[in-house]
Amino acid sequence: MRLTIKDIAAEAHVSISTVSKCLNGYTDISEDTRKHVLETIQRMDYVPNTFARYVANKPTGEIGLTVPDVKDPYFAQSTYGIETALKKEGYHLFMGNLDRSERNLIEFIRRAREMRFDGIIITPDSWSNELVDMINNLDMPVLSIRRRPPEKCHIPYIDVDHIACARTMLDYLYSIGHRKIAQAVLNNEAGLLRAQAYTGFAIEKGLEERTAASPIPASILSDAIRNGEEACRMIMSQWPDTTAIFCGSDFIAIGIFVYLRKIGKKVPEDISVVGIGNNEEARLPWFDLTTMELHRFEMGQLATDMLHSMICGERVENKLCRASLIVRGSTRRIYH
Repeated sequence: MRLTIKDIAAEAHVSISTVSKCLNGYTDISEDTRKHVLETIQRMDYVPNTFARYVANKPTGEIGLTVPDVKDPYFAQSTYGIETALKKEGYHLFMGNLDRSERNLIEFIRRAREMRFDGIIITPDSWSNELVDMINNLDMPVLSIRRRPPEKCHIPYIDVDHIACARTMLDYLYSIGHRKIAQAVLNNEAGLLRAQAYTGFAIEKGLEERTAASPIPASILSDAIRNGEEACRMIMSQWPDTTAIFCGSDFIAIGIFVYLRKIGKKVPEDISVVGIGNNEEARLPWFDLTTMELHRFEMGQLATDMLHSMICGERVENKLCRASLIVRGSTRRIYH
């Protein structure tokens, strides 16, 4: 049962009008009373009913979407796919930029409850107990895209099959003769799954593991270039006979290119470089990067289909999406 302003007033032992004044910023009540009422509201997890009086229990046609960081171009295509599919279903998109802040996500969810969204699609960078409890207590469908929630968080997700994606690329490198393959790790959840695939591949094929993991963030291009440069420096210092570098993302691969050019090595004549993502930069002729297409637009559309099914009361299962190999000029076959 949804709490009302009357419930808050009863719990705080004040009048309904006093609670209303606290919620609407009136100044004719004491600071102690205001603090007491607001603490009661927070403790009871009450959401003001400001929008509900207009829509009652009817669908609002509003869908919330959170983007971890609008400066990260990775999310542009999936967001476009979501928006395109929502329009076809007659929904309106309400988007929130989180700036990599969980507090911003929590505030976004509170606003979604207040405005009675029909559902929300989220991409958390972390899953604190506070966030998980809040999600589990929501009375609206929630779907996670590109992030896999812990078991205690009872919502479905859609993501790339990162292990299969990485394995496809590594199998390709092996098929064109590479046996001395290093990896530059992307330090997030997706990157760790790709690194896990690399470790399993090296064990299976009996290859030496050559892993470089820079602590530098890699979510935007400028940071990722520095990450790739540092990872490449590690690889060339410890394993100078490396013939191919498997990068956790296209942006890291660009950093690898930058460092190799600094030390006078050519791609792919001296060393092959591959990435994951098929970002626009990867297609430029001076990179011509062999990479994996993650079909982000299509994943956004699938996410919308899943959420729509949830809004209609249907049960949905987690979905892992395929990736496709794109062979370009940054790799070459080697012969033993």
